[in-house]
Amino acid sequence: MKKPLSFIAILFTVLTVSAQKEKVYSSLEEALKNPSEVYILSLNEKKLNSVPEEITQFPNLTTLNLAGNRISSFPSTLGQLTKLVELNLSYNRFNTIPESITDLVMLTELDMSSNNIAYIPSTIEKLTGLKKLFLNQNKITFLPENITKLSNLTEIYFYDNFIATLPESISKLNNLIEIHLGGNRLVSLPESISKLSHLKYLAISYNRFDAVPACILNLPNLTVLDLNGNRLTKLPENTGNLSSLEELYLESNKLTGLPESILKLNKLSTINLKQNLSLKLSGTIKQFIEDKKI
Repeated sequence: MKKPLSFIAILFTVLTVSAQKEKVYSSLEEALKNPSEVYILSLNEKKLNSVPEEITQFPNLTTLNLAGNRISSFPSTLGQLTKLVELNLSYNRFNTIPESITDLVMLTELDMSSNNIAYIPSTIEKLTGLKKLFLNQNKITFLPENITKLSNLTEIYFYDNFIATLPESISKLNNLIEIHLGGNRLVSLPESISKLSHLKYLAISYNRFDAVPACILNLPNLTVLDLNGNRLTKLPENTGNLSSLEELYLESNKLTGLPESILKLNKLSTINLKQNLSLKLSGTIKQFIEDKKI
C-alpha cells in the first residue's frame, strides 16, 4: 500500500528539523542568515575578547561553545537564551562564574575549565537543572554548601584545583554517578560519601591520602576507583567489599602488599600497580591479578 503524500511530507519535515538541530554553525555570519534555525553555535578559538552581542538573536540556541578565547565577562543580555542547555567557556579568562550565567536556569551542562576561577559563587544554586559541571584546572580551594543544592548533578569535574576538603553535605547530591577530584589537596573524605549509592566513578588521584577513606568501601555500585599518586602504604582489609569494582588504579603510591580480600573482587578487570617499589605479593594474589595488570 502506498503511503499517503501527507505522511511522507510530515516525515520529510521531521527529518529536516532533526538534521537542522544537529547542524553545528562555526561562523557567526553564516548563522545570522537564518537565526531561528540555529541550535548549535561553536565559536571556539576565534580570539574573541567578549561575547558577541549578536548571539541573543538565536532564539532556539541550545548549545553554545566559546572555548579557547579571551573572554572574561558574560553579558546579562544572554539571559534571553532561554533554551540554552549546554555552555562551554573553557580556556578563557574568567575569575569567577558570572551571575549572568547562573541566570541560565535551563542549563544541564556547564564547562568553565581552565580559567582563573578561585571560588564558586552562592548563585550557583540557581542552576537546579545542571547535570554536568566542569571546573577543571582552576584555583578553587573549597566547594561551597550551595553546590549541594544542585540535586540533579550526575557528574562533577574538579581536576587540578586546590581543594582541601569537601562538605559533609555532599551526600545531598544523591544522583552523582561520577566524581573527578584528581590533582587537589585532599587528605580525607567526608563519611557522608558512603550515602552516594549511585556513584560509579571516583577519581581522587594525586592528592595527599595516607590511607584509603573507609567511606569508599561502602559504595555498592562503584566500578572505577582511581587512587594513583597518593601516599598509600596499604589497602584496607575489607577492600573486597567493593563487589562492583571493575577498575582499580594504584600507581605511584608506597604499597608494600595487598589484602587477601582483593580476591573477592570478581568483576575486577583492570589494576594498575606501577611505581610501587616496595610491593610484594603472595602467590595467590599475584596469579589473581596477572592478567589484569596494566
